[in-house]
Amino acid sequence: MKGKQLVRNITFLLQAKIDFILLVAIFAWKVPLFYRIVNMNLDGTVYAISLLVVASLLICRNAFPFAFRFAYVMLVDLVLSTLMFIDSIYHSYFHDVTSISLLRQIGQVNEISGSIWTLADGKYLLYFVDIPLLILLYRFKMKQMLSAHRGPVWKTASRIFAMAIVFLLVFGSTFNIERTLAKVPSLLDSRYSNKAVLQELGIYHYHLFDIYQYVNRALKNRKATPEEINDVKTWFAAENGKWQPGPLFGKAKGQNLIVIQEESLQAFVVNLKVNGQEVTPNLNKLVREGVYYPNYYDQTYHGRTSDGEFTSLVSLYPSSVPGSIYFNFVENEFDSLPKALKREGYTTFSAHAYAGSFWNRAVMHRKLGFEQSMFMESLEDGEKVGWGLSDRDFFKQMNEKLKELPQPFFAFLISLSNHHPFNEVPAAYKTLQLGELEGTMMGDYLHSVHYADQALGEFIESLKKSGLYDSSVLAVYGDHDAGLPDAELARIGIRPQYDKQYDKVPLVIYSSALGKKNGTVDEQVAGHLDLTPSLLYLLGVPQEGHYFMGQRLFDVPSGSNKQVVFRDGSYVTQNRVFLVQNGLWEEGQYLDRTSGKTVDGQGAQEATLAAQNRLRISDLILESNLIPALQNGTAAVTDRNPPQ
Repeated sequence: MKGKQLVRNITFLLQAKIDFILLVAIFAWKVPLFYRIVNMNLDGTVYAISLLVVASLLICRNAFPFAFRFAYVMLVDLVLSTLMFIDSIYHSYFHDVTSISLLRQIGQVNEISGSIWTLADGKYLLYFVDIPLLILLYRFKMKQMLSAHRGPVWKTASRIFAMAIVFLLVFGSTFNIERTLAKVPSLLDSRYSNKAVLQELGIYHYHLFDIYQYVNRALKNRKATPEEINDVKTWFAAENGKWQPGPLFGKAKGQNLIVIQEESLQAFVVNLKVNGQEVTPNLNKLVREGVYYPNYYDQTYHGRTSDGEFTSLVSLYPSSVPGSIYFNFVENEFDSLPKALKREGYTTFSAHAYAGSFWNRAVMHRKLGFEQSMFMESLEDGEKVGWGLSDRDFFKQMNEKLKELPQPFFAFLISLSNHHPFNEVPAAYKTLQLGELEGTMMGDYLHSVHYADQALGEFIESLKKSGLYDSSVLAVYGDHDAGLPDAELARIGIRPQYDKQYDKVPLVIYSSALGKKNGTVDEQVAGHLDLTPSLLYLLGVPQEGHYFMGQRLFDVPSGSNKQVVFRDGSYVTQNRVFLVQNGLWEEGQYLDRTSGKTVDGQGAQEATLAAQNRLRISDLILESNLIPALQNGTAAVTDRNPPQ
């Protein structure tokens, strides 16, 4: 009889917890699925703790009357599954996972939804496979579950089970956090990438940690300590102390400045031919006329296009805070290219063929020092290509606008047509014969960038006719890479040997004042942060009194051991590339930049610490809004060695 009673009690418990058992079992399958999709290894401890989070949330269903139990369980399932879904889509484009900070950009969802859904692989729907099963379970097993729920052994067993789950979760979470801090002490503070934190904490603990950090930042306004301010001032004093003018300093003084930020323009298209056809004939022509930098690296992060603008105009690194600086630090004051030129008597103007609210540009461009800006709302209607007004019509309007601007002027023009997913170019403009590439993502990109190149070429010709071409410094660069998967790059014979190898965007600078320097290819490594110091150098604006972290590209002192640093702590030098894993130099890959082969790590630690310090200095400036204090000289520099 006792045996039968035991079986009956176990049966009652299983019936009462069948929804719990089903969902934990399904999440035991979903969690590894998620890690495979985002190409990450799943640690056994992280796996167990992730399932304990699921179990703990499901246990809480007992706090609700049985009639509300289904709604609660369904909500938990949908929230946890949707997190995986969103992270997977975000990862497919940004190669990272999302953050609550990105909710500030929720207004952008409608605009980018077309681009997002091209990235949504059908397998992502597997995250929701249990929803219909759950509905069927509650539809047909409600009576048995309710009966068991009221069984004699329910209360005692449930309490013991819940206490055990909570204990294991608390113990396991504490153990995992301590293990993570022992393994990677700087990971949670420096947050080199969201993915690295998720790798160590697990998907659900990562998002809880992310929420904690977000709330903590909101409640505690970050203020740099006197020692940190001193570090920043000392670092800039050391860097600016190295600055000496060379032959090209001020060579273009008094000329206008026209900077064109080209959407998704990646360096591999320069001089690329497909079936004998030049993909970017006009850009290639500009490369032959100006100074071309083929090793100009994309230094953007979560903010993508807005990061392309920020790094280029402000010469600071993207923030470690997920999301766009244009949203997260809108209250800050910045040193910038437009502000520097404004002080030199320049008229400052910016324009983009999309809404001024997108990326918060209408606010931020004024903060950066643009006296006048034109966005979609103030441009004339015209042909639509991709997201909005075609580059061709945009540049036509800009040609007329530039003629009206008081000189000298600085015009910052942002193109739009060559935007992901690259498949909205009208058939009439698809003039390339691509053969087998037709219909592929790479084929779409080549058609799109070819159209953008035609529009750029027409604009340059109009500048030549108006005389602005030879009375201006013209800089053209890509805002960020195109986000093309390796499989698409392989279609045209590009097979990256290591990460970052092809993460380059073109930069071309032309000025009639450069003389024989024009028509040359400069192989030095560089990145977005170097644009502002380089342009100011040509225009004769000294570095003293400015807080730009990039380095000039002209008259570079011999023996300069330059680093191009990325937000995750990786960096490249002229001969080496260092790929950081989880912020630890010991676990990084030290490679020959040309061959991609692993090389001796001698000097890697010192160089990596210097790279991380660059990021720290930039973060201090951003998170503590230090530019006003630095410019006003409210913190004295003590006599100490600059931080390495």
